[in-house]
Amino acid sequence: MNVKATLAALLPFAMIAVIAESAMAKEVSIKGNSKKEVKSRCDESGGTYWPTSAGGTYGCVNSDGSGIICGGVTAHDKKTCGTFRQAPPRIPSRDEVRIGEKAETTQGVP
Repeated sequence: MNVKATLAALLPFAMIAVIAESAMAKEVSIKGNSKKEVKSRCDESGGTYWPTSAGGTYGCVNSDGSGIICGGVTAHDKKTCGTFRQAPPRIPSRDEVRIGEKAETTQGVP
């Protein structure tokens, strides 16, 4: 059995699973996620908070891409929030790798 070929065939499916899992949102109760509480946590994390919009939502997007959206127009939406995780990691470009390697050598890391 060719292990490399098997791993190469499975890699795309594993990446799809990781991306799908990381992009999944979770619905949570609005209890503990009032406008004031969400804004406070958002300010602490350095995220971007938006107050109630025309659609009745408020929330926060953190610098890593994760966040929370609360409220809405339906009765169900008004009692829930949706959380989402950070965007999946990506492979760095060649330029980013070179910059990282240069930074390591200038800081004395071999």
